[in-house]
Amino acid sequence: MNIKKLTEKIKSIKNWELYVALFLAIAVVVTLLLTSTKVDNSTQDTTDFDAYIRNMENKISSVIANMDGCKNVKVAITYSAVEEKVYAYETEKVEKGETVTETSTIVTVKGEPLVIKTLPPQISGVVVVCDGANDAAVRVKIKQVVVTLLGVSADKVQVFT
Repeated sequence: MNIKKLTEKIKSIKNWELYVALFLAIAVVVTLLLTSTKVDNSTQDTTDFDAYIRNMENKISSVIANMDGCKNVKVAITYSAVEEKVYAYETEKVEKGETVTETSTIVTVKGEPLVIKTLPPQISGVVVVCDGANDAAVRVKIKQVVVTLLGVSADKVQVFT
């Protein structure tokens, strides 16, 4: 079919411009919704975790500031920049005589890997700066507070005056 015949057929349809415009409008709206949803989800996850970290810094600062000898408390928490995704795997065992071969493949749904859970970024370190931390006993108590509240190992916590 050549272009002239196709053009004549389209023009013979009543209100064909309306149908084309409606189709294009729907296509644009669907594209925008799909694009904005993907961007918003990744931004929201990062923002939520950043807010969680700020909240924990404030809580730890508040707790330490209420300890004897601690004033002007500042807490900084660093963390890995990426979250970890745990994927679903399907394992298949094939027996050929006495040899057993196991193969694992990631389960996909609609072409996307199936995520079982998403682990947040891991805390890399914590720094506490406060007046009064020059006393060794106070420094130990501050470390204990941070280790207890965040569940990190003591070697990830540094205290300075």
